[in-house]
Amino acid sequence: MKTIKYFFFVALATVLMAADCSNKDAEFYNDVFATVPNLIAIETQTSYAVNDVLWINSNNFSRYIQELNLVNSLDAYKTTGGAQSFNFSYLIEKYVSADNWVLVSFGSNLINNKGKSIETGEFINATCVYNQTTENYDFRTGLKLTQAGNYRISFGYNSTSTTSVELRSDSVNNNLFLNIDSPITGIDSSGFYNFTVN
Repeated sequence: MKTIKYFFFVALATVLMAADCSNKDAEFYNDVFATVPNLIAIETQTSYAVNDVLWINSNNFSRYIQELNLVNSLDAYKTTGGAQSFNFSYLIEKYVSADNWVLVSFGSNLINNKGKSIETGEFINATCVYNQTTENYDFRTGLKLTQAGNYRISFGYNSTSTTSVELRSDSVNNNLFLNIDSPITGIDSSGFYNFTVN
């Protein structure tokens, strides 16, 4: 009889523990989310010529960010336990023929001014690096345009939204990961910044 009671209580405890566990990845991985527009910007020009440089920057991405519909600023640095950087990804494609776009590789034509961009497979991984003096997350990378043609930039490669840049903090240890959805100006409803190099 004691054995049956023991197994009953073990089974009950297991069911109660399983019921208390969350199946939400965001809770398991300690994620928090915010929406802040225009943290990333494309430095647009009226026209581009071969050997021009198209710049993408972090548009004064301060550690103190103003979320949509909230009065007080969020301290991104403090919230993440002092994350030294935020990451996002983008890719650039060139028009070849009707509905046919090919990925563009930049190699040595990727110019890191602040933060860094590294080509990783099919996309470019960008890192906004924390600057203690300005209290901004700095990023500015140039793309040297070496060939004429029609191009488009997309920030939706690793994203659930085509019209936003999704930034994620490089938090360490058990600190919160801050995910920022940042709608970006200058892209079309399909999520592309289209431009022509003459």
